[in-house]
Amino acid sequence: MEWDSASSKGAEIAAKITDLASEELDAFFRDHLRRRDLHSVVANLNAAALSKDNPLSASARKALVRLGFPD
Repeated sequence: MEWDSASSKGAEIAAKITDLASEELDAFFRDHLRRRDLHSVVANLNAAALSKDNPLSASARKALVRLGFPD
């Protein structure tokens, strides 16, 4: 998943994470651990959050906080 300004996939995953109910977080983690892609999801969110010129930066930061990472 690329986190450039044209990537709607990145915006979709960030929005999905921020919209998860508390009880859905466990299922999200289990699903992505089973598929062995949780690392890439978090790495891509982190890259977008740290990018100063990425319009997805704010939504990526919100998603990371929702997953339990500090802002």
